[in-house]
Amino acid sequence: MKDIIKIILYADEDVYLKIYDQFSNFDEDLNREVHYFDRANSDVRHIMTNKYINFSINNTGGYRNVSHVIIQKSFYKNKDIIKILRTFKLINPNVKLLLFMNDDPSYYSMLMSIIANEGLASIAFSIDDIEKWLVGGGELFDHSELIIKKITKKKRKEFLAY
Repeated sequence: MKDIIKIILYADEDVYLKIYDQFSNFDEDLNREVHYFDRANSDVRHIMTNKYINFSINNTGGYRNVSHVIIQKSFYKNKDIIKILRTFKLINPNVKLLLFMNDDPSYYSMLMSIIANEGLASIAFSIDDIEKWLVGGGELFDHSELIIKKITKKKRKEFLAY
């Protein structure tokens, strides 16, 4: 039996359209354009609000058979992202997680360090990174270069501010 992939995308319309375009191609056999991230596709669910993330975490009372979750960074504060990712790993550890950094990553070095150090999720900085992650089966990227050795007060303050 082949693995079922069900992707939940928590992102705004602009990010969704970029991903939609990236995963669109022309099928010669069907002689039409095929869009993997089409909203009509039952394997993909696009959610344009930062609410309802708990439906993806809890697969018994929420969305069932979720295999991949992509979260847009600007939807949540740093502390909330860490809580969400840790909860996913605790309650639903088989789900592959990707955090899409659509903001300037220089302000989020402590967030990225915590995620990399604990192996909570992969981090994508571009739509191409999302494609690499999906093609690679959702495996964790090596983010060892993002781990901060010493966390300064400035970094801690930035983490709490965003």
